[in-house]
Parts: sequence; C-alpha cells; structure tokens
Amino acid sequence: MKSLWSLLITLVATSVICLGQEAGNVPAPQAPKIETTYDFAKDRTTIRLAPVKIVGEAGKYRGIHMSPYFSFPGHERTTPALVDFEVQTVVKGRLRTDLYVLFIIDGEKMFLSSSRWAIKRPVPGRVWVGERLVFRMPYETFVRITKAKTLAISFDGVSFPVGDNEQQALKLYEAGLIV
Repeated sequence: MKSLWSLLITLVATSVICLGQEAGNVPAPQAPKIETTYDFAKDRTTIRLAPVKIVGEAGKYRGIHMSPYFSFPGHERTTPALVDFEVQTVVKGRLRTDLYVLFIIDGEKMFLSSSRWAIKRPVPGRVWVGERLVFRMPYETFVRITKAKTLAISFDGVSFPVGDNEQQALKLYEAGLIV
C-alpha cells in the first residue's frame, strides 16, 4: 500500500513539474517527501509532508518549518475533514507565553487556534528553544492555502512569507490527498 501511495505522489509531482517546465516556468522544484506511517495499535494511517523550511534566520527566529499531515482509520484513504498543520520554530532566547499566530492568505488574515509545546535546546550547545504549533485546519482552509497567490505566517506581527517552492510543495501534497 505504501509503495502504491509513493508511486501516485511521484506521478502527480512529475506531471505537475513537467507541465510547469513546458509553460516556461523555471526552475521546477523537486517533488516533496511524503511520509506514510501506519500505527497497528490504533489502526490509523498518517500521511505527512516532511518538514519544509519556510525561512532560515530572521530576527529572533533561527528557523521555521511547516509540515501538514492528516490521519484516517485503517488503510483506506478518505479525503480529510481536518488537516493538522504543524509549524516548527527555533528561537534564540525565550518564547513568549502569549504568542499570536496568523495565516495571511492573499492578504486576508486568518487566526486558527493551536496546540503548542516547547522543545528544550533543539540546537546542541546553544541556549535556544524550539517549539511546535499544531493548527487543526479545516480541509477547505488548507485548499485555500494551496491555491493562494501569496501566503505568509505571522508571529506576533512579524510576517514570514512562504516562497513559491514551498507553496508548490503544499500544492503537490494536497494533490495527493484528493480521493
């Protein structure tokens, strides 16, 4: 089952990349890495886009990555109602306890509640802190993100634009979700 899923994603990614090259778009991004795992104890399959770097060093942030995923019971895939959109950060210094995160989709600001937890010392030898934020995103909102002309994630008023290659990875991931 996993090899069939990997083959499907590779075919979709290759066809989208080839279509982009024929249209004169350069350069074509590599196909995103999709991870599929099955939990026998819970009888659940999870399909995750491997973390994609949004930004390297910017302000107090030393790295921001995104990784959407969704789960379903058993092996038979269905179109998800919710997508868990995970954002991972590495921060130099301390984290704010009242972090306010916005998604800016084509200029429209959208707030989604999140679960959040810290990761102590994500970079050995540095007094930095990491954090993971997981946003329970309706599938329709995720589709809006993949179709957006511009996308940014704002942490306490500082916006980090999501680049074209990163948005392309989200589009290819979403294309593989359609049942």
